[in-house]
Amino acid sequence: MNITQLPLDEPLSPELVLVLPPHLRAQALALLGPPVWPAPRLRVVEAPAPLVEAPAPLDEPFVRSLGGLLAARVVHLGVIFVAVTLVTLAMSVVAHAVR
Repeated sequence: MNITQLPLDEPLSPELVLVLPPHLRAQALALLGPPVWPAPRLRVVEAPAPLVEAPAPLDEPFVRSLGGLLAARVVHLGVIFVAVTLVTLAMSVVAHAVR
């Protein structure tokens, strides 16, 4: 068998050629020729949007905003403390009842 006995409509990709014996593989690779890559598609680039000015900075003082953040954090930690305390007390009551 040689490469000329293969059907002409049989596609010979490099992957398929790998299953051929070495001497037929060399013939098939010689017949394949250089690889042909598809041409890249042209991209259509839209015009950039006009720049929007940044909003004016707020007139809120730094100390006031920092105070709000700290107050929210303290309230958050207080809620967590109360929830953990209630769960601990409930487990203590259950443990005492089981004993």
